[in-house]
Amino acid sequence: MFRFLSTALDEFLKVWFQIECPICHGAATLTGLCTSCQPISSLLGPICDRCGTSLICALDVCGDCAELKNRSLDKARSALWLTNEAKALIHIVKFQKRYEWLEVFKSQLVASQFEFIKEDFAITSVPMHPKKFMTRGFNQSEILVDWIIKKRPMKPCFGLKKVAETIPQSLLDRSKRKSNLQDSFNWDKKYQMPKNIILVDDIYTTGETLNACAKVLKKNGAEIVYAWTLFRTMHRR
Repeated sequence: MFRFLSTALDEFLKVWFQIECPICHGAATLTGLCTSCQPISSLLGPICDRCGTSLICALDVCGDCAELKNRSLDKARSALWLTNEAKALIHIVKFQKRYEWLEVFKSQLVASQFEFIKEDFAITSVPMHPKKFMTRGFNQSEILVDWIIKKRPMKPCFGLKKVAETIPQSLLDRSKRKSNLQDSFNWDKKYQMPKNIILVDDIYTTGETLNACAKVLKKNGAEIVYAWTLFRTMHRR
């Protein structure tokens, strides 16, 4: 009976309110998405101890992390793969200013496991440049931090700032991402630097943004910097 009523209500809403899936524009269910566009894909199986990506064999670290030297970021973990559907939805969040669609991923983020987090860790989001924040109206990574601190006993910190406008990392290949971020972040010294920090961002691609932030944090006194992202790209560029 309940299933019948639910189906009937779906059909009513489609007809009278023309609910469309934001990804494919097909008919949506009560979740707001259609049955085909499901953006949730968890990282399963063994992972790299350092960057958190999935591994296909029993190794401690992935090939990329084995080659990288002098990284400021100690470890990273992500809740979900950035599938094509998730990428489309995040594009809507960022560029159509529809941040309410982030809610689709909320439960997966707060339930994801990061076994290294302890109660003495502070937490902060990767900051936006003020001009970009004014244009968009919100920082999606700040929203993720708000979700996390409601579930875990971590204190937010606010000293990390983005002081230089940069080209969006998504528009650059891997070889140019590091130089693009040169001197773009700093720490506001009116804030006390926590000893241990969790950096939160929406997407981990090559890790250059997170590492640039971690470099500034450690230069100003942080000892351990971990990253926690909602998504991990499926193919690193």
